[in-house]
Amino acid sequence: MAEAFLQILLDNLTSFIQGELGLFFGFKDEFENLKSMFTTIQAVLEDSQEKQLKDKQLENWLQKLNVAAYEVDDILDECKTKAARLNQT
Repeated sequence: MAEAFLQILLDNLTSFIQGELGLFFGFKDEFENLKSMFTTIQAVLEDSQEKQLKDKQLENWLQKLNVAAYEVDDILDECKTKAARLNQT
C-alpha cells in the first residue's frame, strides 16, 4: 500500500518538476537526487513487507516513513499552487 502511494507521489513529483517548476527554477540535479531517494525508499518498502509482521521497530519506521511521504505530498501540492499563481501573473 505504501509502495503504491510512493509511486504515485514520485510520478506527480516528476511531472511537476519537469513540467513547471523545473523549467521555472532549473533545479534538475536536486530533483534527480530526490527521485533517487524515493526509488530507494520504494525498494526498501517492497523488501520489508514480510519483515514488518515480525519486526515492531521496522513497523514503526515504516509508519513514520508513510507520514513523511504524505507531508511531502502536501508540500508538493503547495508548490503546485504557488507555481500556478506565479504563472498567472
